[in-house]
Amino acid sequence: MMDNYVFNEDKLGEIYKKTLKGKMDTTDFLNAYTQVDYLYRLKEYAINCFEWLNLPDTVDARFIENELFDKGRINFFKDRNLGYLCLPVNESGPINIYNEPTKKYIYASDGFSRKRNISNSVTIYNNFLKTPTFTTINLYAIRLAEVQRTIDINMLAQKTPVTIICPESERLAFKNIYKQVTGNKPVIWGTSELNLDNYKVLDTKSPYVIDKLTLYKHDLWNEAMTFLGVNNANQDKKERLVESEVGANDEQIEQARFNMLDARKLACKKINDMFGLNIDVKFRNDDVQKAYELNEIYEMFPDLKDENIIEEEVGEDLE
Repeated sequence: MMDNYVFNEDKLGEIYKKTLKGKMDTTDFLNAYTQVDYLYRLKEYAINCFEWLNLPDTVDARFIENELFDKGRINFFKDRNLGYLCLPVNESGPINIYNEPTKKYIYASDGFSRKRNISNSVTIYNNFLKTPTFTTINLYAIRLAEVQRTIDINMLAQKTPVTIICPESERLAFKNIYKQVTGNKPVIWGTSELNLDNYKVLDTKSPYVIDKLTLYKHDLWNEAMTFLGVNNANQDKKERLVESEVGANDEQIEQARFNMLDARKLACKKINDMFGLNIDVKFRNDDVQKAYELNEIYEMFPDLKDENIIEEEVGEDLE
């Protein structure tokens, strides 16, 4: 089992420096680097799922999504000198009747800080549980890295399917031979350097399982995409899926989108009501946006729902 880390750019640089100084061997480096690679790839998907509309020029949409991914919350407020801002926040009591903290301590990395409350600021949450996306995505990064490194090891075992037992005095010589082989270099050693009578070779008979591990890795990746609400066509099982299974997966993907979109939409409404703005957010997918527009139409014209007029029109567009 590899060591697991909570990664950021500083941690990645620290790992690289340790490797250069010889404080972390190549295997540990590849374990750590593979995990952070998957974490960054999945994070890119996560923070690009939503498109913010009509934000003031002083508010950064990328920063909003980055904070929601990492910490699960960020606060929108108006500063007397800087205008509208959206920055990290710590919340504290007293709480109101809905268990919402009423005090907001807003801060930035450069030392900027402000105090606000629920009457003059709005906290945007990542979801209704108020949890960050990082918690789940980091688990997927760990699992994907475990599978990928197992694939790497299995591939290497096809090249060197043996274990060498030798005297301690000759261990370095055999280690260098093994290093040459794993580095894709031809090895020719004179027998005068080695006592060939004092070593044994054990055949590990490592089976080729890369194909099975790759399928499992695809399943993990698709599961992570479903969690993020990203369409993922499971090509490995496409032929075996029946229509009901495809529909069930689509429902999970749509619900995953709503899990995070609903919290953002609610924050937009509160911000607009409080500050007289017209901020909105949408998932970068037309189907979800159409569903929201459909619900809004139903609220304005409830009779249409009974007549199924809108459902038929939207259904045709989605096909």
